[in-house]
Formats: sequence, structure tokens, C-alpha cells
Amino acid sequence: MPAASLKKTVRTSVILPETAHARIQALADANNVSAAWIIRAAVMQFLDEHGYETQLPLKLPRPKTGERE
Repeated sequence: MPAASLKKTVRTSVILPETAHARIQALADANNVSAAWIIRAAVMQFLDEHGYETQLPLKLPRPKTGERE
């Protein structure tokens, strides 16, 4: 078995604004990859750049009343 297939993975879910989902899906379709691939690549890039910092490099907007995080 190749080493890459031995790495453990964990499934997770996120709730995205409809517009973000549509943009991710369009990007995935244009590049013949899955939306999950785009999201994984974005998360890994963010962690590579900021994963060991104790403070986020940006202020994330707080959800509006009634919205889920």
C-alpha cells in the first residue's frame, strides 16, 4: 500500500454561504476536481501559512443573530 493511503483522515462538515459554495463548485468544475478537493487545498494552505500562530491573522465576522457558525 502506498504511504499516502495509510494517512488517517477525518470527515467534517461546514456550513457555507450559498454564494461561497457556488464559487467553490464553479472553480472545482473548471479544474475537473471536487469541491472537497478545493476546500481541503484551501485549509491546508491556510494551516501551512498560519497553523502554528496563536492568533488568527484576520478578524472573522461573527454570525448574525439566528445564523449557525
